[in-house]
Amino acid sequence: MANIYLSEDNIDDLARMLTALMSEVWIMRDRMAVMEALIGEKIGLSSKDLDDFIPTADFSAQLEALRDRFVSNVVGAPLAARERSVDAILERAQMKRPA
Repeated sequence: MANIYLSEDNIDDLARMLTALMSEVWIMRDRMAVMEALIGEKIGLSSKDLDDFIPTADFSAQLEALRDRFVSNVVGAPLAARERSVDAILERAQMKRPA
């Protein structure tokens, strides 16, 4: 069985996935750096405080939902490139069209 994901026909899909992943990671890293700086300045929490944080069960569930959406956005990038309608993209991202 051929590895369909890495066939010649799927190189563009793989590039789209990598680009989507890089974009997501950069946005998160940028926001994290800003939040850590603000938290340090305004509240006095350190990076160690963040590293040592243990989430509640409810917050863990929220994180899991965010992770699932992230994975769907990255892995779904090739599909999104083929199905470009706003409604289809928003549906895959489990989002609603803004009013």
